Amino acid sequence: MSIALKADNSAFAIFIDEMQDLDQDLLTALITVQHTAGQRGWPFYIVGAGLPNLPTTLSRARTYAERLFDYRTIGPLEDVDAQYALTRPAKEMGAEYSPEALATLLQASARYPYFIQEFGKAIWDAAPATPFTGDDAELAVFLGLGQLDAGFFSSRWGRATRKERSYLRAMADDGDTGSSTSTIAERLGIKATALGPARAQLISKGIIYSPEHGRVAFTVPGMTGFILRQHED
Repeated sequence: MSIALKADNSAFAIFIDEMQDLDQDLLTALITVQHTAGQRGWPFYIVGAGLPNLPTTLSRARTYAERLFDYRTIGPLEDVDAQYALTRPAKEMGAEYSPEALATLLQASARYPYFIQEFGKAIWDAAPATPFTGDDAELAVFLGLGQLDAGFFSSRWGRATRKERSYLRAMADDGDTGSSTSTIAERLGIKATALGPARAQLISKGIIYSPEHGRVAFTVPGMTGFILRQHED
């Protein structure tokens, strides 16, 4: 097949979303094939997307995985792109945003693509007329957070054990920027070494990741707000 692809100036690629959730055997097999393809010059490529813990997951499957892939971090959208994502679909349907409404949704979404989608849908469903107002946007944020809490966040929270939730609650005091593992241990009144298993399980479950030695952070934005809302309830 590789000969035929080369002759046709073509390639074979596999595109995988949420790649960190693949089972270990399949992930190992894919990495092995990609490694072999690179050695033999086959036009075979894996294009994967996932949470920030994906590089660690790949390296755990095969230590040489870090040399096979070109990692690119995709963060929040730029302001102009986030505005476009909200206003362009609305404009095509004959609707528009007031400056106040647009600013409210951009701030609430932190320009995170999925949140923009959720709040954009909510304001479309809730607003009685166009242009969308600041009050419409406030209601959309309330409704959108309800949807996110019911699915996006709760699906992650539900995978954590009671001990792991205590770990996450201690992290929430630092916001979405990340926490020192020693600080978490201090807040819980436990030695840092005793929290190792909980930390490892939360990383394995894709709820947190380690951006650098001695620190952990949530894999998705807004998790802090969700945890604090659970604590208040």
